[in-house]
Amino acid sequence: MTINTKGRINVPTPGTPVRLSTDETVVANRLFFQVIPGLTGKTYVGKASMTKSNLTGVARILWPNTSGGFSETFSVEAQEGENSIHLADYAIDADVAGEGLLVTYWTV
Repeated sequence: MTINTKGRINVPTPGTPVRLSTDETVVANRLFFQVIPGLTGKTYVGKASMTKSNLTGVARILWPNTSGGFSETFSVEAQEGENSIHLADYAIDADVAGEGLLVTYWTV
């Protein structure tokens, strides 16, 4: 597998999900999301069309790690063992403007 790092993806405007990619052809075998130590608001992982206010399309809520302790993570893996996860189908949202998640994906 090959690791691909998206780095920190920030949400400029809470309530407006940020897609992991705008390129529909970018696919992965595994996605990994991690809370960034020191941030203060909850972050959300889900479908590109998610609405965090009523949790429609939200797959996971990740709690902040303001003190630098353990950082929550969430991963999505393809069941087929192939690159079948389209990054454009996934997005993140946040409660605080300018905050986000560390995002990594793997390809085979």
